Amino acid sequence: MKKKNNQTSKQRTLQQGIFLIIIIAFAIFTWFNNEEKASPSAKQQTSNTQTATQSAKVAKQDNPQLTTKVASATSNNSAAVPESLGNYDTVMANDNLGQNKNADVDYYMLALSWSPNFCAIQRKKYDGSIPKHLQFQCGNAQQFGWVIHGLWPQSAKARNPSQHPRFCRGDLAPVPEALIKSYMIESPGASLLQGQWEKHGACAFDNAAEYFAKQRELYLDLKLPTQELNRKELFQWMRQNNAHIGNAYLGASKNELYVCYDKNWRVIDCQR
Repeated sequence: MKKKNNQTSKQRTLQQGIFLIIIIAFAIFTWFNNEEKASPSAKQQTSNTQTATQSAKVAKQDNPQLTTKVASATSNNSAAVPESLGNYDTVMANDNLGQNKNADVDYYMLALSWSPNFCAIQRKKYDGSIPKHLQFQCGNAQQFGWVIHGLWPQSAKARNPSQHPRFCRGDLAPVPEALIKSYMIESPGASLLQGQWEKHGACAFDNAAEYFAKQRELYLDLKLPTQELNRKELFQWMRQNNAHIGNAYLGASKNELYVCYDKNWRVIDCQR
């Protein structure tokens, strides 16, 4: 009897062992099966990421203008915008030409300044020193080429600067520093930006942000030489490298270049 009980016990232990092995085998099979099902999702996610990266590259190649424009504005001009701008407000009473709010706006003139010559003139004017409000543009560490002087609404009837629209809304509050700073690489001076907005921009634009943005847009749309040229060479270079200028007559004065636009922002002849 005792021998029979021992055999029965061994059989039960063997059955339990076999059952345990079956359970473990099933668990392992289930785990591998789930991993295989999850794998395509991971592959798909990787594929989607690669597709998105390729799409971004294609988009950049299909639209190179944006990259080119930004580079053209920043490659020739480099400077660290100061944290504090000081007092940059413009006072109309201190302006020699004063106000003219009744003149018509018939066209626009984009005035660009060749910074090396401008700064040389300022150093000579101030006996070798640079005034505080010009330090950002003309300090020894700064490297500016062509910069925006301003975008000027013009009257076709004007025969001198005072007959063009000026200070159409009188004295205006200072533009916020953050807005000023964002445009100082193209127009290197807080006083310059504030002054151009009050004198000229307010005669044709609703706010300073729109005015500065239009200046930048026109500026970035131009290819500009990186070396100093005489007047004839400059005009020739601009026409050869800017198809949209065509044969339009450009203006120039000392260290400045003028490009004129109609009200639809097409390049036109500047007045002679």
